[in-house]
Amino acid sequence: MYLRLHHVNVTSDDMGELGKFYSDALGLGEIASPPMIATSRSADSGDSGDEEWATRARFYDAGDKDELQLHATRRQPYLALTEGHTVNPLIGGHVAFRTDDIQAVMERLRNNNIPFDDWGIWSVEGWYQIFLTDPAGNMIEIHQVMEPDDES
Repeated sequence: MYLRLHHVNVTSDDMGELGKFYSDALGLGEIASPPMIATSRSADSGDSGDEEWATRARFYDAGDKDELQLHATRRQPYLALTEGHTVNPLIGGHVAFRTDDIQAVMERLRNNNIPFDDWGIWSVEGWYQIFLTDPAGNMIEIHQVMEPDDES
């Protein structure tokens, strides 16, 4: 099992302002969104979720477009409630690590009495995600990119 930093997620109520800052002021190159899947908000409308995510998320190259990114997302204060979870990764942003063994990570957290919220595959196609906070209250995502056979 390994963990490596994959992205930092920042949130805002004003995606235009956030986009101008990271694109224009800092000069980060925008990268294509990974394939997104429907959340409860888009599932209710029958949409695929991609168009809705385009207005709620932008992705930037932060050193390696595949392995080190910045994700800028619209703040969603009620996301956990609408998705049936207790931890909200889009209220104040988060730091995200990628692993090759999400089950081993979850077992390690359980063995250390660290609570986490298992979101499974919910926003990015193929990413199995869990969320937790560190002792200071900082939000952390840990995800594994699953092969299609592993997603069930």
